[in-house]
Amino acid sequence: MSTSAVVSGEDALIENSEQQKSTTFNVGTRKSKLALAQTDLVVKALTSACPDHVYAIKARDTAAGDVDKVTPFKDMPVKNIWTHELETLLVEGHLDILVHSLKGLRLF
Repeated sequence: MSTSAVVSGEDALIENSEQQKSTTFNVGTRKSKLALAQTDLVVKALTSACPDHVYAIKARDTAAGDVDKVTPFKDMPVKNIWTHELETLLVEGHLDILVHSLKGLRLF
C-alpha cells in the first residue's frame, strides 16, 4: 500500500514505513489551497497507477510569489515568480515531480 504526506519546509523528513524496495518520489508544490488540492489529485492518480511507490508532498511558500507582498510583480527579480524556487529544487535533485496550476506558469 502506498502513502502520501504533506510536509512543510526543505528540511522536513518523510519516514518510509514500507519495505526498502519502494521508491519515494518527492512531489513539490506551493502551499496554496488550490495547489495542494491539485497535488492531492495528482498523487492519488499516481498512487493508483503505481501503487508500489510512495509520493511525499513537499509544500512550500515561494519567496517571490507568496512571501513578498510589497514588490510589484513587474519589479520582481524573476519573471516566473510562482515557480522559480520549486523549479530550482527540481533541477538540484531535491524534488522529483512538480505540480503547478497553469495560471501560475509564464506562457509568453
